[in-house]
Amino acid sequence: MKYSYTYSGSQAAFVFSGLAVLPAGVPTSIDADIHKKLQDNKFAQHLIESGEIDVQEIDEPGEPKSPGRTGGRSTGGKGKQNDTATNAAKAADDAQKATLDAAKAELKELDVTFSDDETLEQLQAKLAQAKE
Repeated sequence: MKYSYTYSGSQAAFVFSGLAVLPAGVPTSIDADIHKKLQDNKFAQHLIESGEIDVQEIDEPGEPKSPGRTGGRSTGGKGKQNDTATNAAKAADDAQKATLDAAKAELKELDVTFSDDETLEQLQAKLAQAKE
């Protein structure tokens, strides 16, 4: 089973403790085990309840792949796959930095002290605690 998470908050993306990266406005497919972990996360629950994250269950059709369509030309696509993976990793890093910066800005607004070497998870925990 899979779930579609769509983040609609004010940040460019949201990162949950390395479990998932949710770019703003882009439905992101989440496996059931990650979904369960996010269900246990108080901050994730807060964002879902406030409407900043929309969760939809995805029906996975068990469609078999078409026979005879396995290989095609195998020489041309390798560079593009690596570029796509590199771009995805860079986007994830950029999203995490944006999320970190947004968390720091929000903590400053709430007059909560923090150090520059704290992890995103530590900052998110302080933020969640400050909002309670």
